[in-house]
Amino acid sequence: MWYNLRSPGNQVVEGMKGFLIRLRLSRITGPRPWSIGVASVAFAAIVLALPANADSRKPATAGAAIASGSARTANASIDYLPPLNLTDQNGKPVSLSSFKGKPVLIGFIHTSCKGVCEMLTAKMKQVAQSLGTQFNSSVTMISVTTDPEEDNPAQLLKYAKAQGVDTDGYTFLTGKTRKIDRLLALYDVPEDGPDEATTHVLDLFLISPDGSVMRKYNGMSVSSEALAAAIRSSDARH
Repeated sequence: MWYNLRSPGNQVVEGMKGFLIRLRLSRITGPRPWSIGVASVAFAAIVLALPANADSRKPATAGAAIASGSARTANASIDYLPPLNLTDQNGKPVSLSSFKGKPVLIGFIHTSCKGVCEMLTAKMKQVAQSLGTQFNSSVTMISVTTDPEEDNPAQLLKYAKAQGVDTDGYTFLTGKTRKIDRLLALYDVPEDGPDEATTHVLDLFLISPDGSVMRKYNGMSVSSEALAAAIRSSDARH
């Protein structure tokens, strides 16, 4: 799972890495039958224990400040919805800045992923259902591929249809690798991980209508109702 291991709030994950190393050594010297079962249970517990609320784990960087202890607020040098030109699932050029005006919920996926990515898409769909049939008047749901070389617009559209989110209000974006990398850096998402255990992004990002505030949530454990409430609150403040 691709998770920001650099964040202080994820020290428990760093601790888990040491545990896994000890487990691998035990496999070399001859594993005890119960050790693998313990590892599986422990890893599941670690993932479920990751914070579901908005991210308050990292200090402000490069002109960013923590607002209300849970959100990162941009100054004039930071814009979470910049004029970055990408391409949507219909092959239409689109600038990320064009989504300003209402809250934006962003997730990072790749269409060949059959686990975490589908779960994140399903969570976004649940949030939309919590907001009601006219959800797209309250928020824009954006999924950005982390694998732009493989995920062309046609592939993104196929994925959207398979997940039942090929309707108004959902946008899937791809683009040149350097542009995707720029967006990943802006959202402080590692571009790649050390092994297969870090190949998926677990977070969902709620951006304020003017692009100045970013709130990060653990997409695996945050409830759709909590995200819907945060979206309503963000919209009401702007």
